[in-house]
Amino acid sequence: MIDHFSVMLHSSSAPNEHKLNGYQIYACLLSMLKEETAEWLHENSRSPISQNIITETKDNSILWDINVFDEILADEISEALVKTKEFHAQKADILLSIDSVDHQRIKNFSDIRRRSSGLTDQKNIRMNFQTATALKKNGEFLLFPDMELILKNLWSSWNNIFSETPFDDEDALSLLVRGTYITSYHLSSSVYRMKGNNIRGFYGNIIIGNRLSEPMKELLNALLVLSEYSGTGVKTALGMGKTAIQIS
Repeated sequence: MIDHFSVMLHSSSAPNEHKLNGYQIYACLLSMLKEETAEWLHENSRSPISQNIITETKDNSILWDINVFDEILADEISEALVKTKEFHAQKADILLSIDSVDHQRIKNFSDIRRRSSGLTDQKNIRMNFQTATALKKNGEFLLFPDMELILKNLWSSWNNIFSETPFDDEDALSLLVRGTYITSYHLSSSVYRMKGNNIRGFYGNIIIGNRLSEPMKELLNALLVLSEYSGTGVKTALGMGKTAIQIS
């Protein structure tokens, strides 16, 4: 199950006057929760959250997307967002107010399938990386996207989020990897700063093509739609890997 919160924030200062990012606002989210919940999230090796921010420069507004993969945690976050009118992002030294909160729930594979129906007849699909995105191989961060790593990352995310309906056919994963490829890209390199470290990655978009049977295309489309909630790559709880899918 996925609980998706779309939170519209407003800043008293112009967006270019601060350096707010998803890592900094994650600390704000933890401060809204119970102390034991925040400690549990710190200790969890695989976070049940992905979240990120996109700055809207027109009116100093900031879109904060939060995706939660644990129902009890989602209820606590929902309550915290309703109670909180404004908060101070200390690391960026900026006061933020919550203008609105939209909450949607994606319950199961059927919900994902309905959302991916628009991709069914498309040969090429655009995958947009809207915040710095990083993939890791042999202990190193990659400067360019790798379709095999993306699919394996999303496959793993699916099995953690929808553990009641896992994708457990490794042969299907192999077919998916062999039949899916990047046809073109428009990318820039990026550096994401957190905890005193710089994580190298990329942002921009890729066009995805495939040579898959219809059942395998359905599987691919489900994973691509999932990426809009799970994010892609590493550190998605800390603001990296925000992904959007569109027909090319």
